[in-house]
Amino acid sequence: MRFWKNEYQLRAKDFDKYNNIKPSAVLDLFQDAACRHAEELGVGFDAMLARSYLWVLTRINFKIVSVPEKYQRVTVKTWPLAPNRFLYRREYCIENENGEPLIKGSSEWAVIDCEKRRLVADPHLYSFYEGFCTEVMLEDKLARVRNFDHDGNGYEIRAGFCELDANDHVNNTEYADYVMNAVVPDEGEMLDVFKIDYRKELLAGERLHVFREKGENEVLAKGINDNGEVVFACEYSFTHRQ
Repeated sequence: MRFWKNEYQLRAKDFDKYNNIKPSAVLDLFQDAACRHAEELGVGFDAMLARSYLWVLTRINFKIVSVPEKYQRVTVKTWPLAPNRFLYRREYCIENENGEPLIKGSSEWAVIDCEKRRLVADPHLYSFYEGFCTEVMLEDKLARVRNFDHDGNGYEIRAGFCELDANDHVNNTEYADYVMNAVVPDEGEMLDVFKIDYRKELLAGERLHVFREKGENEVLAKGINDNGEVVFACEYSFTHRQ
């Protein structure tokens, strides 16, 4: 119960025009696994709301170990690490049919009181207090995405109904598509490591300006709302297809 896995089949829509898996598709697999496991652990959306709590994803990173293929059957595994006061970390691994890793990921979550909108440190959040899985997929500490200078208006989007989740704000997976739409990768670029920080929520109808800075092997991106606040920050590296 402290460890969860399930089989999925990758779909055509999970890949871009160059047949590279979309970052949003990876985040969607992670999200589905985390949500379903949370339900089994008694800390799903409705159970948390009954305690006046909400889960808030603050940071998620992943690394592509081996390139997934369209229509491939994969197994997604996930497990929470032992909480550390306000930090609730969760790990992920996407494997092929032979149990070999395709993608490894780590995420950091916070819990807030949905009425007071304050961080909650609840040592009794889970029904168990020991015996947590300890394996870490990425580095011990997920570093904050660094900032960069920007100018102009960036790539402009306005949040719509289909991008919202049960918390009534733009779902975390959507921001990855915002980034890729703003960057427009070249055909020979293959995703390696993807990192994204979530700093402010974006509501329906609100506008976001996505800025990006592209180097030889990496991209920095951030979304700024009309109040000048950074809503998300992203960093990803890529390799060049031979």
